[in-house]
Amino acid sequence: MTAPELIQTIEAAGGVLTLTGDRIRYKLPEEAAPLVEILRKHREEVIRVLRERERPARCSVHGAKATWWARPDGSWVCGHCYPDPLTAAVEETDLGGPPPMPEGIRLLAWAPERPPVAIETWAIVNDVSQFIGTTLEQLRSAIVGENWLAGNWSVRELVERLEQVGVRVEVMTR
Repeated sequence: MTAPELIQTIEAAGGVLTLTGDRIRYKLPEEAAPLVEILRKHREEVIRVLRERERPARCSVHGAKATWWARPDGSWVCGHCYPDPLTAAVEETDLGGPPPMPEGIRLLAWAPERPPVAIETWAIVNDVSQFIGTTLEQLRSAIVGENWLAGNWSVRELVERLEQVGVRVEVMTR
């Protein structure tokens, strides 16, 4: 039995299913009690189907149909009124060109990775364009000896971080 079939069977028997966060609340007539075990086995799929039902057909702000995206809490957001931050970052990465290089830095290659990008073993970059701009500014600071403005990263570490997101630079010596 699929999740939609299970939901339909429960509702046809007079039962009610609702979501409270990640929990399924149910009210079932006695004769439908055996369906609880099946409901437990298909829990994740039933939650997905019930969340889909909660999504409105039209946006209450602009009144038109919209592309919806789900927040981590499961609530639905209109993609027209509030673009998905990850989608927006991907589009910016795809459309944006290289920023101006700080003095003393020459761009060798520009091929930004699509987010999210894992940096080293403990960081994920979702906004690649912003990461590149910030890292280039840190690199400029590191070159002139303002290590506190460079986040205490060395020139070599900053160059390597840029390479991990697809930007190769060369630091020119004077």
